[in-house]
Amino acid sequence: MGDFTYKEYSEEENKIYHEAMDKIMEGLRKGLRFHEACGAVHVEDKELKRFIEDDALKIMIADMYFVKGLSLQNVADTLQVSIDTISKANSEMLEDVEITATEMYKMNNPDSPEGNV
Repeated sequence: MGDFTYKEYSEEENKIYHEAMDKIMEGLRKGLRFHEACGAVHVEDKELKRFIEDDALKIMIADMYFVKGLSLQNVADTLQVSIDTISKANSEMLEDVEITATEMYKMNNPDSPEGNV
């Protein structure tokens, strides 16, 4: 696990993020496939849109797989997204959790050793 930093988004980017995320989730609730729900949202900044779509997918995986107990294959089938895409997003999400947990530990325990001792 190397050095990793999250991009800080501006207030306007945060507003765009939340509005787009709300529209994607609403589309999914209405029965749109994942790519249809994402396609219905217009975000000019391609990098920001990709980030929003990645987050939306990870949120759906967290809900369907970790909360509701569906298999990753069922998540893929429900969202009509390839199992490879779902597996990759799930791995990235778990890595994000690991990074965040490590950073929080370091911040809350600055004098403690890292890792297993």
